[in-house]
Amino acid sequence: MSDEGRERRETGTDAARLLLAAARERFAVAATDLLLPEQSRLSEWQRLTAAALLARLIRSIEDALRVSLAERFRDNEALHAALSSAHVAIALPILERASALRDPELGTILVRRVEEHRFWKAYAAGGGEEFLLELVSDQDPDVAGEAMDLVTARSRRFDRFQEPVMARVELPADLQHRLVWLVAAALRHYMVQQHRIASVDGPIEEAATALLVGYDEGEAFEARAMRLVRRLQRSGRLDGPLLVRLLNEGSLPLFIAGAATLCSLEHSAAWEVLSDPRGRGPALLLRAAGLARADAASILLLLNAHGRLFSGVEGDAAQEQLELFDGVDEDDARDILKLWQADPNYRASVARLSTRSRPAAEAA
Repeated sequence: MSDEGRERRETGTDAARLLLAAARERFAVAATDLLLPEQSRLSEWQRLTAAALLARLIRSIEDALRVSLAERFRDNEALHAALSSAHVAIALPILERASALRDPELGTILVRRVEEHRFWKAYAAGGGEEFLLELVSDQDPDVAGEAMDLVTARSRRFDRFQEPVMARVELPADLQHRLVWLVAAALRHYMVQQHRIASVDGPIEEAATALLVGYDEGEAFEARAMRLVRRLQRSGRLDGPLLVRLLNEGSLPLFIAGAATLCSLEHSAAWEVLSDPRGRGPALLLRAAGLARADAASILLLLNAHGRLFSGVEGDAAQEQLELFDGVDEDDARDILKLWQADPNYRASVARLSTRSRPAAEAA
């Protein structure tokens, strides 16, 4: 069977499964590239930016734990001084030596955050908040409040040099828990090995538990973006022209939130669809969102103008994606995306059991 015939057959039988597996595969490779720099396929800028994000994230968790532990061990002069030193990283070198940060979910989030920043730099040129600032003064107090919260959340994503940072509140709750306990374990290793402190488990567990109490992933930027666009949808203001404007202003996360809402998806699910390495995801997402052709064409051009994250191939794939947009029915696109409306653990299991390699007999 020819590759073209096989592609038509696969698309017709279970396009959703194949798209899911391909999107997961792309980010799995990117995550591996991030965490194994010697085999990196990311650009040098992407790799360095992601590594800096990771270092800052781990340090923010470490600092919070060290403040508590330094107070608890204030009677141990050497340990107190070490924990209080703001210039010496303790946890990150230990975690790197143990390869403890090779977490696909963490790698995926870092890669996405780097791509969001790259997109913002390409389009916003230091601005990109015009729409949000307009909404802060909106006549609807609920919209204005959500917009103000989003502006505040966005400010936490950049340092004073407008370089990306990742606050702990930006992580999913389960990943936040894993990282806190990893950093806690690294600090335990340091305290026991370097300072010969025996009774550390109780204080470390108390410090980590206190840090995790009250953690609310609903405060993350993406969650706030979803709440805002859902309010806009209820008032009839979420449409294709607005999505075009959001991309023109470099607001990729808010654009994804809008497209996700129109397709009844969560933010991370829409990100995954967009990231299909064969380039079909953007067209299917826009078709399922019910966008007009002119708006879809503008969006596809913007997505493909800077880099290949949303094209899956070198060069401009916007024309091929627009042809796919024209050739697929809205109901069919929505049907394919139903898999992304399912429980994330179910999607992960489907992806884990899927493979894009052909059986030997079929290949022959």
